[in-house]
Amino acid sequence: MATKKCVTLLVALIAFLTLSWNAGAPAKAFKVLILNGATDGANNEATVLKKLNKVEGNTFTFDEIGINWQGNTHPVPNSVELGKEIKNGKVDLLQYDIIWFTWNGPGHDGDYFMEGAEDAMLKFVEKGGGVWMSAFDDNYRDKNGKQIGGWMPIDQFPATVSNTGDSDAKLTAEGQASGLFDVPNKVNLNALTLDDNFANLHKEYIILAERADNKESAAIRLPFGKGSYVEVCIDARSTFP
Repeated sequence: MATKKCVTLLVALIAFLTLSWNAGAPAKAFKVLILNGATDGANNEATVLKKLNKVEGNTFTFDEIGINWQGNTHPVPNSVELGKEIKNGKVDLLQYDIIWFTWNGPGHDGDYFMEGAEDAMLKFVEKGGGVWMSAFDDNYRDKNGKQIGGWMPIDQFPATVSNTGDSDAKLTAEGQASGLFDVPNKVNLNALTLDDNFANLHKEYIILAERADNKESAAIRLPFGKGSYVEVCIDARSTFP
């Protein structure tokens, strides 16, 4: 049941990332870049996501890049250093409509995977891109010593990450109005396994759901430029297998 609910939420999320700022637009084709930081293995978040090639009439094609290279914990096979790939012209984020971080995607266990890619990611969202994030670890820092990292505009809109486990969650009024948990399928948040969550949020973050255990965010959206960052603290590590 947990796996079924998580797949249902993935469908809702990918619809939300496209339809929330394209309401009423005709169906179109979207390119999605999956940045895989930890969920390596045969049955993982990226594997499930790539099966969702048609949602709400829109079609999706997927590229996947491992960004957790050898030497880090839980390395993803054939990973690259994303910042170097962008600098060398081998990866162009602006070719994509959506960037999807798997669980623990940007970093974990003290390792940070986004160094050198920060400016490109900010530009991607500012120009209209959508970034989805599963839960990620509280115990890594970027080169400036900040949680999350500069690939999100945390200097302008500060936030931190709390070390938390599973919890029930409750939708806020903003979450209900967003349609994220109702369209195209109704999602029961309490059927999911939750993990570390965003906290100490700047007022510009829109809280879509709150955790029952600490009243901190279970799901958030941050509008930035013409695009958005969206995050739900799903523990895809334990749910998807």
